[in-house]
Amino acid sequence: MVTRLPGLARLQEIGAAFYAGARSRDEARAAVIDAINDQLQCSRVSLWRFDGTPGALCLLCLASKVTGGELLTSERSLLEAEYRDYFDVLVRTGMYVGHDTMHDPHLRPMRENYLVPNRVLSMLDAAFTVNGRAYGMVCCEQTDRLREWRSEEIRDLRAIVAKLALLMAAAGDEALWASPSRPMAPILRRPGEP
Repeated sequence: MVTRLPGLARLQEIGAAFYAGARSRDEARAAVIDAINDQLQCSRVSLWRFDGTPGALCLLCLASKVTGGELLTSERSLLEAEYRDYFDVLVRTGMYVGHDTMHDPHLRPMRENYLVPNRVLSMLDAAFTVNGRAYGMVCCEQTDRLREWRSEEIRDLRAIVAKLALLMAAAGDEALWASPSRPMAPILRRPGEP
């Protein structure tokens, strides 16, 4: 039995309003994040875009929002060269299910630079394709406790990202996931960097 996701209809409405010019990019991104969070009830949701070529991919964070918070557009990036095991699982399967990020061997390189500073204890990531290529990702994080992601939640996130991909493909415009106007900053600040 397939459960109907109320968020899917909201995504359709958000996309239509954005492409009609009734919502700004940030308003649309915030609404997409809220729709995802309403479905999954996690601590933080972020939207990412793939950039580069296989073997040299980068994930660029476009927007994130904690539950009940404001939209944050401070850009971050994850480089495949630094987080190869994570990228391999995400690109190969379309999902990354991390019930306990601090003990997940694939996430070890990410702990010091991203997981610990952002208090990410559990994460559920789903990548999507547009016109046959990996295009973006939705990341759901739990920061207040460990979370055992249920099969229904994994299925729901897959359905959500599939709907996002369909909306983008139908519009013929990937503007909701377009690159931010400011330069990207790496997650890891190297000594001497502001």
